[in-house]
Amino acid sequence: MMEESVSFLSPDQARYLVEVAEEAHAGLGRFVGHEVAYDPIALQLLDEWIERHVRQSPSPSQSTRLLWVSFLGEVFRRRHEGEWVLWGRDQRLAVLCPTEGGAPYTVDVSGQVGRRIAEGMSASLTLFYATTSVELKRERPDLT
Repeated sequence: MMEESVSFLSPDQARYLVEVAEEAHAGLGRFVGHEVAYDPIALQLLDEWIERHVRQSPSPSQSTRLLWVSFLGEVFRRRHEGEWVLWGRDQRLAVLCPTEGGAPYTVDVSGQVGRRIAEGMSASLTLFYATTSVELKRERPDLT
């Protein structure tokens, strides 16, 4: 299996994604009528937002996708001490998180949002977050 390339974003690029995530954060707050956190509960709301949007417009704009990717990425970055990166041959936005075992784990937030749009709730961001969080706790360094 070929190793996927990872490159860190510049501080300005990472700051921009945080700003975009803040826009999504504010939008989610308006959607539910109260302040939300960067947590799994907010990801349930993001799943609902995506569901409603895709019902009306099956092909969301790049700016709308970036809102969703940025918010999902910020939840991982903040809760798992990750860093924004570009990942893979097609340089998708991802978050590189440390694991309890010390090995880095690349969370493909851009790819998951794409799957969520294409596959619906079966690719729930809430479920993705929960299962990936378990993986981040389970990963151990290779002892060979």
